[in-house]
Amino acid sequence: MICLHIFTEEPSAKYLFEAILPKLVSEDVTFRIYPHQGKQDLENALRKTIPTISKIPGSRILITRDQDSADCKDVKSSIIEIIGGHISCPYLVRIVCKELESWFLGDLHAVSSAYPRVNPDSLRGKAEFRNVDKITTPHRHLLKIIPEYLGRGSLPKLECSENISKHLNINENRSNSFNQTISGIRKLLEIK
Repeated sequence: MICLHIFTEEPSAKYLFEAILPKLVSEDVTFRIYPHQGKQDLENALRKTIPTISKIPGSRILITRDQDSADCKDVKSSIIEIIGGHISCPYLVRIVCKELESWFLGDLHAVSSAYPRVNPDSLRGKAEFRNVDKITTPHRHLLKIIPEYLGRGSLPKLECSENISKHLNINENRSNSFNQTISGIRKLLEIK
């Protein structure tokens, strides 16, 4: 039996993976999600936890981290350098461009399903939503387009992720980062 172990930078990503993985994996695949409290916490787990988990038969590991303002390739290289030769199973590193909230903006119908006052058709044609991975602060865009959050100083990320994630369509998303993660998971699970 295969067990996919997912290491995330933030707790809000846990809701996302809990929602999309049942749509993605077969019955003979289990999964565990390990949310962390930021980049440093995740990096500590990469050093301490992953070597042990990677020795469990049937393990596959997915590591996700936000790009934020860093260079994607540099972020991925630093993660691979940290895990180095200390991983004993197939693994995948995916960088979320720019933040997890980009994946939500990539599926405006999911946002609308969670927050019915959002009109996805009026937003889809706008230039900024054509390539959501280039939006530098996607969490601020969600604050602007979700009427329930207008006037708030910060996005309630856990609440937002819990509400939107369950509506995400794994086959139709404008975020290339999301799509690369989905295809990467499929390939990772095919490895014998």
